[in-house]
Amino acid sequence: MRYLLILEAALFALTTTLAMVLAVVCLMYGFHTQLSSRVGAEMPTLVTATVTFGVLATLMGLAFWTLLRDRAWRWWAQGVAVLGMGLGSMFLYNLFTA
Repeated sequence: MRYLLILEAALFALTTTLAMVLAVVCLMYGFHTQLSSRVGAEMPTLVTATVTFGVLATLMGLAFWTLLRDRAWRWWAQGVAVLGMGLGSMFLYNLFTA
C-alpha cells in the first residue's frame, strides 16, 4: 500500500505543478493578448489545458488524502482518480492533436 501512496504523491505533485505553471502562462498570455494574434488564438486551448490539469490535480489530491488518512471510501477515490487520469489524458491528447 505504501507504493501506491508514493505513486499518488508523485502524480499529485506532477498535476499540481503543471496546473500552476499553466496558470502562470495564462496570466502572462492575458497581459500580452493584444501584442500578437497568435497569442490570442492560443488562449482558449491554454485555458482548457489549465482547467483540465486543475481538475486532475484535485482528483489526485483527494485520492492521495483518502489513502493517507485510511478512509473507508479510499478505493472509490482511487477508481475516480484512475478514471479521471485516463479520460483527462485522452481529452488532452485529442485537444493537442486536432
